[in-house]
Amino acid sequence: MKDTKVQENKHEQSLRGTLFSTIVFVGGGILSFIIILFYFYLTRL
Repeated sequence: MKDTKVQENKHEQSLRGTLFSTIVFVGGGILSFIIILFYFYLTRL
C-alpha cells in the first residue's frame, strides 16, 4: 500500500516538472520570437 502512494507521488512530481519545463520552453520560444519580430519592425522604421 505504501509503495503505490510513493509511486503516485513521484509520478505527480515528474508530471509537474514536465508541465513546468514545457511552459518555460514554449513561453520562452514565443517570447523570443515576438522580441525578434519587434526588433526587425523597429529597424525598418
